[in-house]
Amino acid sequence: MASERLYTRVLYPPDSRQMAALLTANLERAVYTCPMDDEAIQANSFLPDPPSLHSVRWLRRQLLGVLAEERLLGFVDVAVGFDHATQHLMNDRPIGLLRFLALPQDYTFSGRVAHLLLQAAEEFWREQSVRRVRAFSLSTGYPEFQLGAGILPGSWEDHQRWLHQTGYRPVERYYCLTYPLRPTREDIPPPGYSLYPQYDAESLRYQVYEKDEVRIAATRMIERRVQSPAQANPVAGLIELIVASAWRRKGIGRWLLRRMINDAFLRGNRTFVTFVSHANQAGLGLCRQTGFEEMNYRGYTLEKQL
Repeated sequence: MASERLYTRVLYPPDSRQMAALLTANLERAVYTCPMDDEAIQANSFLPDPPSLHSVRWLRRQLLGVLAEERLLGFVDVAVGFDHATQHLMNDRPIGLLRFLALPQDYTFSGRVAHLLLQAAEEFWREQSVRRVRAFSLSTGYPEFQLGAGILPGSWEDHQRWLHQTGYRPVERYYCLTYPLRPTREDIPPPGYSLYPQYDAESLRYQVYEKDEVRIAATRMIERRVQSPAQANPVAGLIELIVASAWRRKGIGRWLLRRMINDAFLRGNRTFVTFVSHANQAGLGLCRQTGFEEMNYRGYTLEKQL
């Protein structure tokens, strides 16, 4: 393997079969992740506007692979655009987005592959005049990856090492909190507030209005069957819980979270899961007060200035 000539090229839809093996090996190492079949790989990797659980403004995307004699050894999914943290900057320069990095399981060999992939990614971003890159951003992850969180697991030591050596630095840390589903005491909605549900076979969302006029809160969960831990299935993932600043500390977030827990239980799920940023102290406190347990897990979003 060490003597083989490695080279980088753009990947195309026919490469999806080789990508599947790499994705499976990497995704099996992440908690609360779903299998990806060829249809999912095609949609996530080769559509100009791929599926995501949060709003993203994609401007340009590319998939780059490292190969040896047409055998795919690793790939990186890169883009230019605006993620959830930057999309409000309408007049600002777009950023580079590193959506996913798949490396070989051979740790001693993964460094060579990572170096070539990250070098090719930087060339792509510089051609687009990108000055800042966000890697493994919460909003840009594959919907199958950590229930859509898409952040970099701290246990992926090879990814962590090669990204850090290339100049990437963590800017956000995430905790994974779980709740073994059982009925919980549900608060009565405060007077004057109306709750509007939207649901389908795999998701549920609520919007809260004051006097049917002003939207003051929203929450959303999805339902999946995951690879690990298998005993958690089926799993409900809390994707969003937002309360407008003027209406916080009024019990609305607690009311919505408990309503979601009871709904997830009634819909047949066994586990409730959410990924919460270290900066969201209110969200962390609410989950812990409600009975969520913190897993031995850390996830990261990283940034680099070009």
